[in-house]
Amino acid sequence: MSPLPKVPPANPCPFCGVAAGVPHETQEGCIAALNTEIAQMRGLLAHLKPAGAAVAMDEQDETRPAAIRLALD
Repeated sequence: MSPLPKVPPANPCPFCGVAAGVPHETQEGCIAALNTEIAQMRGLLAHLKPAGAAVAMDEQDETRPAAIRLALD
């Protein structure tokens, strides 16, 4: 296996904290960068499922064993 590619360290903007390489020159630049970060995060979260989410079963998939609930007294 090849090692991961070396990524140069990102320099965050001192005003908004977004990794931009150079500080944004205006407040509008920071706001635009933050809006981009928000959109990317929403895109990631849209594809995630909670850890306890039920697995969708196909009607044809009868080979999966029935769920068992255990309780400790």
